[in-house]
Amino acid sequence: MVDTTKDLAKSVKGSDQEIIEYLEAIIDSSFDGLWLCDGDGKVIRINKASEEINGILAESVVGRKIQELVKEGTIDRSVTLEVLENKAPVTMMQNLRNGKQVLVTGSPVFDGGGEIRLVVVNDRDITELNKLKEELEKQRNLNQQYLNELSQVHTWKGLFSDIVVRSEKMHRLYGTAMKISQVDSIALIQGESGSGKGVLARFIHQSSKRRDGPFIRVDCGAIPEALIESELFGYEKGAFTGARKQGKPGLFELADGGTLFLDEIGDLPVSVQVKLLRFIEANELISIGGTSTKRVDSRIIAATNRDLNQMVKKSLFRKDLFFRLNVIPLRVPPLRERVEEIPSFIHFFLEKFNSKCSSNKVILPRAADCICSYPFPGNIRELSNMIEQLIVLVPHEQISVEDLPLHVQEGIKTKIKYFNPSEWNLRQATIDVEKEIIVKALRAFGTQRKAAKQLGINQSTLARKIQRYGIRPHVVLHENQQK
Repeated sequence: MVDTTKDLAKSVKGSDQEIIEYLEAIIDSSFDGLWLCDGDGKVIRINKASEEINGILAESVVGRKIQELVKEGTIDRSVTLEVLENKAPVTMMQNLRNGKQVLVTGSPVFDGGGEIRLVVVNDRDITELNKLKEELEKQRNLNQQYLNELSQVHTWKGLFSDIVVRSEKMHRLYGTAMKISQVDSIALIQGESGSGKGVLARFIHQSSKRRDGPFIRVDCGAIPEALIESELFGYEKGAFTGARKQGKPGLFELADGGTLFLDEIGDLPVSVQVKLLRFIEANELISIGGTSTKRVDSRIIAATNRDLNQMVKKSLFRKDLFFRLNVIPLRVPPLRERVEEIPSFIHFFLEKFNSKCSSNKVILPRAADCICSYPFPGNIRELSNMIEQLIVLVPHEQISVEDLPLHVQEGIKTKIKYFNPSEWNLRQATIDVEKEIIVKALRAFGTQRKAAKQLGINQSTLARKIQRYGIRPHVVLHENQQK
């Protein structure tokens, strides 16, 4: 094994010049850059790899001192100077003018007197390595992003297992709900009774970081006024006649670490509104009969089917409380504004109540059309109750129009033109059906563009059919708005 230059010289036959040529060949064949400097920091030799790495020619640096090269910016730091100063091997990173990053190691060669005779510097271009490292890091971040998105999709899938969202309005609403679930800001949900305010509130809770905490729902209109303060804020031992001996924590305390959903907050007595405002401002409460404050970490979501703005004007609701609650307003549209979701709701409730009642009933298409055309003043709750009623009471497996409640049947007679078997003109019957479908689509979706998309035709085709059948879309849309 060759360990030294002297051993190499012994193993190579030839003159000193030939030995030097061997050494030159070895130096130039290295993929790493090599610099040789003397004890004063003057460059003696650099190899071809070093020329490529540094973007310089050997003749431009050989014979010059390292100090000059640093001063003119050829290199930003010199490992040679560090080696000469410390008299020990040094490794550092260098940023070159050509944009490359180089890992540089300098090693001293001492003479017999302990002085540095030579500094051997090894350059290794790690620019591509760093790029690969950056790409790897980007790929890791991208993979993590994909994992997070897949996790979010899985979360959404689980959260939406009991929710029907088909209309554009509801997609926007639940998209907003998902965003605000990540913060603890107060949300005020407005909408008609039975439209799904409670479902939306629970969705926000289950999408949030508080999902493992309690979700306490309070129906502000169902608790007697005399009891609502003690129910919300709790009471201490012996606070009043009839109180429990050990006292009782309020619903605010029970919601600690979770979400308190104040449903129908418009029914909250004005006297209790003051204490609610104090809690919202400081997240602190005082139980009835108590003397010290309790800090409670709970998020508040409020909901109402009443116009709180009008109630404020009539002094039925505190203005300051309204502004504190109305941080993030959300409006749940009534079912009549998202009729395209009714078929999905029918399917959802059929599965739910068939499973509950161990039955396998179906709703015939004509009956489903009849249901879809009913305005549902009671919204989703009314539809749910009706489907459950049909599952329980209808004795046969197939539910027809005749099985529907009379008010639903009566309402449809004025809206749907059923085919009269005595009219056997197929062409006219086709025209009548197509015209009726176009009118229904315009009413349901509000614009020709959206109606055409749902009907599966181009907007220009729909416009021609509207003109051919004498349909006045502005009249149809005006009628829909008045409803």
